[in-house]
Amino acid sequence: MEGQWWAEFLSAVLRAATPLVFCALGVLVCERAGILNIGVEGSMLLGALAAVLAAVYSGNPWMGVVAALGVGMLGGMILALLTVYLPADQVATGIAFNLVCLGVTSFVYKLLVLGGVQLMAPALRAVRAPGGPVSLLDLATAVTPLTWIALLLVVLIWIFLFRTGPGLLWRSMGESARAAHAAGLDVHKVRTVAAVVGGLLSALGGAALTLGWVPTFTDNMTMGRGFIALAAVYFGRWHPGLALLACLLFGAGEALAFRAQALGAGLNPYYYLMLPYVVTLVAVGATGRAIGPRDAGKPYPRG
Repeated sequence: MEGQWWAEFLSAVLRAATPLVFCALGVLVCERAGILNIGVEGSMLLGALAAVLAAVYSGNPWMGVVAALGVGMLGGMILALLTVYLPADQVATGIAFNLVCLGVTSFVYKLLVLGGVQLMAPALRAVRAPGGPVSLLDLATAVTPLTWIALLLVVLIWIFLFRTGPGLLWRSMGESARAAHAAGLDVHKVRTVAAVVGGLLSALGGAALTLGWVPTFTDNMTMGRGFIALAAVYFGRWHPGLALLACLLFGAGEALAFRAQALGAGLNPYYYLMLPYVVTLVAVGATGRAIGPRDAGKPYPRG
């Protein structure tokens, strides 16, 4: 029984960490190219709502993933327009983007609820062994395909950034945009691609939340998970592998909160819901001062 409890807990950790991994990768890709992706929370909200709506009306959860990618691309293009080409202050723009997305998703959600629409999406199914996960093989099949896509992306992004020439040039954008421009790179084009990729990954994190973890949508569904992803990148020193470990740590806090609440220890349920955020604060506080890409957040003038 004890082994089964641990296996089920680990599968819950993976499912809870998957949305954070996607969002953390979106933040990391942007900041390595010199863009502060503060709008990750807003992109995640848009992806979560779009995924549920597409899955509900089509009956296919993978159509929800496609819809999330579509709104993520749109959100990334808007952020690229504001932060790369205008260029507006990236922190203020990200905060404003989050607030707008929160307002839009809240309005659409309440409109749908008043219209009697049931936002219970068909979830992405995990291949599970009968009787629950009791072995490593069963643990591997107890999570949705999005979890394995997230883990694969961690490896691919690590290879791209640290083992390829284009990845070195990409990182140079975040360290010194002037030097990258002097080397013949189009800073604005690369940062535009980074903003769009960051939006795609963040929205995919929203889809993983509503299709692979909690198959529904509620008002302010993400509850600050985008900012937890920001903390994971900070904790992981802007490295994909370390950011993954941070997401697993924060996912463990969320999974433990839900399991402790289900067991019922006589405490107010809000104490359990605080646990992942407390873990985040403690982890970031214990990390100390981290130095990220030097040009992240600094606009590069056109011309």
